[in-house]
Amino acid sequence: MADGRRSDIAAGLVLLFCSGLERRVLVDIDEDPSVQRELPLIATEARRLRARYGGIAALREPLDHLLDLLDLLTAPRTAPGSVPGRETPVAVGIALAGFAVTATPLPTAWARAWMRHHPSLGPRRSETDCPVEFERLFTVRYRERHGHGLILPTEGSGIRLRYRPANPALPGTLVWRADLPDLLSDRQSIRALSALRDEIIADLDPYRRWLARFPQGRDSLAAVPLLPAELVDARHGRLGALRVWAEERLDGQARAMIDAGEFWGVWPSADTRRMAADEAAALCSVLARIDLGVEPDVRFGGPPLARGPAVLFRPGRPAADRPGPRFASAAAIMRCAAAVASATGPVDPRGPAAVALLGTVGGLAAALRLEPGEDVRLTARLSWLLTTRVDVDRLTRQITATTSAAREIAGHYLAMVAVTADPAVSPATVTALTRVYRILGLPVDLVFTRLHARSTGGVTPLPQIGAERPVPAVSVERSDDPVVVQSGHDHPTGFALPWAPPEDLRLDHGLIKKRVAESDTAATLLSTIFVADDEVTPPDPSPVPGLDRAHGVLLRALGERPTWTRAEFETLTAEHGLLPDGALDVLNEAAIDTTGAPVIEGDTILTVATDVLLELYA
Repeated sequence: MADGRRSDIAAGLVLLFCSGLERRVLVDIDEDPSVQRELPLIATEARRLRARYGGIAALREPLDHLLDLLDLLTAPRTAPGSVPGRETPVAVGIALAGFAVTATPLPTAWARAWMRHHPSLGPRRSETDCPVEFERLFTVRYRERHGHGLILPTEGSGIRLRYRPANPALPGTLVWRADLPDLLSDRQSIRALSALRDEIIADLDPYRRWLARFPQGRDSLAAVPLLPAELVDARHGRLGALRVWAEERLDGQARAMIDAGEFWGVWPSADTRRMAADEAAALCSVLARIDLGVEPDVRFGGPPLARGPAVLFRPGRPAADRPGPRFASAAAIMRCAAAVASATGPVDPRGPAAVALLGTVGGLAAALRLEPGEDVRLTARLSWLLTTRVDVDRLTRQITATTSAAREIAGHYLAMVAVTADPAVSPATVTALTRVYRILGLPVDLVFTRLHARSTGGVTPLPQIGAERPVPAVSVERSDDPVVVQSGHDHPTGFALPWAPPEDLRLDHGLIKKRVAESDTAATLLSTIFVADDEVTPPDPSPVPGLDRAHGVLLRALGERPTWTRAEFETLTAEHGLLPDGALDVLNEAAIDTTGAPVIEGDTILTVATDVLLELYA
């Protein structure tokens, strides 16, 4: 000890020295009042020994126990405690008591120490498997919930320490500081932190399970959808590069047409042409983390992304990750709208006609009462549909879940789309709209009245779904009921009929010219639709014996495909003005009379017998 206890000596001698310190603290303190003043110096010496000899297992535990004893004996009540370099249950309990009695906000680091050493909060998988992510998320949410920190309660029993000396000659002792609340044994005071920890564990659990399967994917884009939003850094890394790429494509606009093939450069896919549904859904979730969307989106009923046109857009706030209750109906109506708009040919998605069509989507979204933000997605969906070929025959299956109220709204909206895309309302547009009306189960005769109303400037507001009492609007459809101009009275009104026009009567010649021009437009439109019987060129007589012209034309149309669904057959017969069951009987009877076999077989799926068909036309 002559050199100031700075020599490297055997561990047994250091332990003997610690036994002397224990005796000074536990025995001499009762006989020598000066020992109380020496306790801080003894604690400083014990910390020096712990720092120098803590690597020796035989000395580490006795020195920690001695420091716990000294910390409890010397802990002040007037300031929050802090034990640098050590984190034991006793040291944490003393520090928490100091924060409580001084009403000092509990820092984040001490809150985590409290959770680690509280006997009722054992370690969980997310804490041990994802320690970095857990600590970052806890720090963020703890500051959001509690600001500078929790204010701890001061109620409770004092801190007790049962000390067993390293010196076997000294008896064990119990030290009790009644003035310091023991928060490590209080289950009530830690409820707020326990709830916060459980919430963080639940949010990190999907990421933890995924990381157990793909340990190398910690910093990949595929991990982004599984991380809580607070841990996603959209400014750096791969996600930051994706955001920069997307902003370049948008160039400050709300949406932009892109080539979906560019996603293959940043997103792994087993197929080089089309993503799997789960791959496309994960990519859409990643884009949502940087406030972007893409159509088609498989999460909203669209097909998986494939190489070709796609629409990148800003969905705005709030942006949901799943469709609302009426979005499926709206998406089906958009497919119908794309079919009607493309009846006369493809629509340039960047042209003025497409801009006008996209401007109508807001009215449909309001009529269907879509969820906030779904109107933006619906506009992007229509923009993408205008670049694809919509098969009208497949619309029957896609609108099966559409309600009758939504179909009525669709009828009004599709008439608006037809006039917007084709102001001249060509026969091709009328035919496409008529087919869609049949698929929707709407009266076909409404097509002409609604087209006429839209073509001549008449505007009928779209009916609102779920409205208890619709707002009265001027009807532009046909009505056979008498119109009440003025209710009758049993007594004279007191006014005589004007036998001569008033002198101040002035005719608006401009308005008259406008009405005449509108009438001419309507007449031209109707002349292309309704043709007089004497102007119709009769079709070629049917070459099949026993069939009239209508059934012969139907048989020729059926021969274009080997199979037809029942719904498709009914649509085809309706287009030719025939009833499906009767037409089927007529065709098969004629075939049996000529060849001895039916030409159409099946019930749900109708199959055309090619050999019989060839024999009929032989």
